[in-house]
Amino acid sequence: MATGGLKDSNRDNAGDFIGECSVTQACEPCMKGNISKPATVFCDDCDEYLCDSCTNPHKVYNTAKKHNIVGYVEIVEMKGMDRCVEHNKKIKFYCQDHAKLCCTSCLTVHVKCGQLEEIDSVPEIELPDICDLKHSLIKLDSDADFIIAESKRQDSDLNKSVSKVNAELDAIQIRILKLFKEAQNNVQSEATAFKSEDINRSQTVCTKVKEDLHTILTICSAIAERGTPQQKYIILKRMEENNNMIQAEQVTLDLSLSYPRELTSLLEMGKDFIKLQIQKVKTSHISLSSQPRPLILKLLVSVDLPQTGDDKEKPLLSGLDFLTDGRLVAVDSWNMKCIILNERLQRLGTPYKFKNHPYSVVCVSHDTLCVTIAGQLVYLLSVSTDNTITLTRKITTSSEFDSICCMSPSNMVVSTFDDPRPVRMISVDGVETDFDHILTFPKKTYKADESACTYVQSKNTLVLTDRFAHTVYMHDTLKGTSRAVTNENIQEPRGACVGPGDTVLVCSENKNSIVHLTIDGKILGTYPVDMEFPHSICVSKDDTRLAVSNNVKGIKKLHLYKISPVMS
Repeated sequence: MATGGLKDSNRDNAGDFIGECSVTQACEPCMKGNISKPATVFCDDCDEYLCDSCTNPHKVYNTAKKHNIVGYVEIVEMKGMDRCVEHNKKIKFYCQDHAKLCCTSCLTVHVKCGQLEEIDSVPEIELPDICDLKHSLIKLDSDADFIIAESKRQDSDLNKSVSKVNAELDAIQIRILKLFKEAQNNVQSEATAFKSEDINRSQTVCTKVKEDLHTILTICSAIAERGTPQQKYIILKRMEENNNMIQAEQVTLDLSLSYPRELTSLLEMGKDFIKLQIQKVKTSHISLSSQPRPLILKLLVSVDLPQTGDDKEKPLLSGLDFLTDGRLVAVDSWNMKCIILNERLQRLGTPYKFKNHPYSVVCVSHDTLCVTIAGQLVYLLSVSTDNTITLTRKITTSSEFDSICCMSPSNMVVSTFDDPRPVRMISVDGVETDFDHILTFPKKTYKADESACTYVQSKNTLVLTDRFAHTVYMHDTLKGTSRAVTNENIQEPRGACVGPGDTVLVCSENKNSIVHLTIDGKILGTYPVDMEFPHSICVSKDDTRLAVSNNVKGIKKLHLYKISPVMS
């Protein structure tokens, strides 16, 4: 398989399923003659898209290259990750001496290096499984978040250290008031300059790393399935580069003053008689396998959900999910609506009206929603940038589906009711499959609102809540093992979603709280919410916000929280 290198704006029609990238591309030789014809193959050596008619002449009239022709469907879009940052050329080498991916232009600097490796010659057997690296990438993204937050905390600590330094200077201020004031200003200036340069640089580096990681994550699945050894090698080295950059920023600051013991000579030394000492101390290592951290939830917005003029009932937001651009989607089961909300939880556009009661919703791409509907139905809806919601497909299912979540870009996991199979799978094309061959579920048939599911993709873990058993089940879909999690804080668990760092967040209805768990069943924290009977929950795609709604006969609410990790 080959890398489809995009060189111009004609190669920008990328598909939008999370983790995948499909490209619609015209034949480039035909385009030069003002002819629009779809490409069917790609020449990896010439980096050119071709139709069937142009393929043979391309090889015949250009004999200087080998012409590695591959089928167009085999191309994996690397989104620029296979191009040299400095020269914007295809990456062909890896310099072991400098731990750097190189193009042909880089050879002028690296040609004399002792360990220059040609990527085309790397055996695929030496490469790790890209799927195994996906979890490490997500962890690395979490580590970048940690360092950004830690650098902001250090800014506050640095101010405290400067105050301590000033207190030391105050102790000798009576004897050398004039020189002391000059020294104090000098120290303050050095500290301020350091804060501005070093801490801001650390935040900038980590932010850039996060951008690269998000790019890698969007193509990770495609690389694992169809990527060439060269692409897998490049992705591995890109991750190592980002990891090295993250590790380099993991330092803490220690400020102290140095001054001479013989204070009688101070008047002869001038304003530099005291200097600021800055020492960088390596912090504890944050590796790719760092453990999930507890969270801090800060309430951003809280709204009551009254019955509006066009509502027949008081709203029940039975399903929530975030679009990739941060808009919140909610389905109102009792009033049979799909609603789009902004960051202030204000309604955008006109709600979509269903003919039956919706149960749950999941965002499967930047503009596509899947909604489970009463009467054994699943709707695929399209959401435009101007908040127009359109029905694109209606799927009739063989079971009653309740909650729904993403398992892969084209497959969802659904919980059922009135069916002996409590959890099933359905594709965006409507193909239903079961877990029965790999998993053993509780031998019971749930009624409506008695269970819900979510799926931790990078851990291959299916989560199922059992409301009246006060239990959360963790099922490893690869190993076929299951774990039942019970705890005094888990009372009538309802909705569940994937949290930061491959964790799970569950609504504990009878405790009016949210429980934070690892996939191994460890309780990381319990967070009370100012609402009765929390019911539905979701986390934004960037793991920075959490939305939760309730199901109660009284006042119904919708809360939006900011998520941040607890600093060690």
